Amino acid sequence: MSSTAPTAAPHAPKSNTMRRRWSRIREFAKAARADRQLFLASAVLAVVYNLVGALDIISTVAGLQAQLGEEANPFVRLLMDNLANGWILAKLGLQLLVTVMILWFPHRLVLMIFTVPVAVTAMVVWNNLQIAGMF
Repeated sequence: MSSTAPTAAPHAPKSNTMRRRWSRIREFAKAARADRQLFLASAVLAVVYNLVGALDIISTVAGLQAQLGEEANPFVRLLMDNLANGWILAKLGLQLLVTVMILWFPHRLVLMIFTVPVAVTAMVVWNNLQIAGMF
């Protein structure tokens, strides 16, 4: 009696698997963009995100110039230490990237998840404005 194990089908190369995954993501993103309500919600969220982001920059600069505090975010602090005022462009560039991502894939789950950091940033702005004596 011969006992040969069944041969497993060869796995697709990783590059093909990744292409299939990205293809599915593109299909889901296209379907999400076709839903006008979702796209409108993503546009509103993107506008709010950029408004809050701009206010974060303004309130941070106001607080730092008045020497009322220091940057609490270690990543932004690293940018400030290494790029001087270039941190503002880096932050705006990141905001642009995130905005494009939101508008490219306005899925309900993406929008719900993204609402949390927008709300947290809004609280940071409020705190910054209070520290700077603007509220």
